[in-house]
Amino acid sequence: MLRFAVSGVIKKRFTAARRVGSNAATAVALVVLCGALLSCGSSNSTLTTQTPPNIAGGWEFIAISNDGSVTGIEVALTEGQVIENSISVPNGQISASSAQIAFVSLTTISQNYNVTSFGGSCGATATSTNSLGPGSVTGYGSPVTFTFTENGSVFNVTITLSGDGKSMLNGTYTPQSGNACSDPGGTITGTSVSVPTGSYTGQMCPLESASSCSSQSDSVTANVSAKSGQVNLSLALTGTDNTSFTLAGPSTGNSFSAQGTFQGQTLTYYGYFEQVYDSSLEANVPSIFLVSAADACFSNPNQSCTTATVLSLQQNVI
Repeated sequence: MLRFAVSGVIKKRFTAARRVGSNAATAVALVVLCGALLSCGSSNSTLTTQTPPNIAGGWEFIAISNDGSVTGIEVALTEGQVIENSISVPNGQISASSAQIAFVSLTTISQNYNVTSFGGSCGATATSTNSLGPGSVTGYGSPVTFTFTENGSVFNVTITLSGDGKSMLNGTYTPQSGNACSDPGGTITGTSVSVPTGSYTGQMCPLESASSCSSQSDSVTANVSAKSGQVNLSLALTGTDNTSFTLAGPSTGNSFSAQGTFQGQTLTYYGYFEQVYDSSLEANVPSIFLVSAADACFSNPNQSCTTATVLSLQQNVI
């Protein structure tokens, strides 16, 4: 049998080729690794994080308790800012102070949530301090977490921000231990809202007897405007009162508090923007539920703000 011996020259070339192949494979591996890390060989390639969405503004959260009660959590939400590349951008930290949050009790009428009283299921807000936060939002379609305090009782919320940032869905709220409020928690959703401005008409109790009237003997036309978190109601009254009267104050979500001066006296009202079904139009009509702060319901949490003292205005439909 013939055997061929590998010469010294051929052996050296074969060994060199193996080294070249090995070095090439090593180079390819390094290129792949550098691409994965996005940082090899260049100081300009850096990992970046997504800027949180800006969700500051008016929000209404509907909390449906496991005990059957429905509460509207009305919020003028704020979001912190941070400087990036000399530009102020949202940092994802959300909150609302006591002046930026209010609670209302709601009921379902013709598939709409309509207000029954101010204060929520944990008591009236007129003499209580409430708040929202701390909380955080990271991105569209991502979880949002925060706490809210209703008359000293604290609840934890986990909810998901929609892809367009205009609503929050599939949320739950749970009470913290030690709460005085009996609300056991339940489900919660949120919607970004703004003041429905325009012209409204309706009936109103006389201004001098707003806290104890038995009939709405004033016809009213109201022009509603809003700017920078403030709502303004310019009222023209005919009937018992034949006068013009202006109310102005901060809005929080769909609710607001407003003051005006009549015959040298300061009058305060609490209001709520809602949709009311009009059977004659077979459609929902933007409406205002307004009650005098002098009503006894604000000093007695067990008493509702009744419609006897309410200005019920419906937006004019063209």
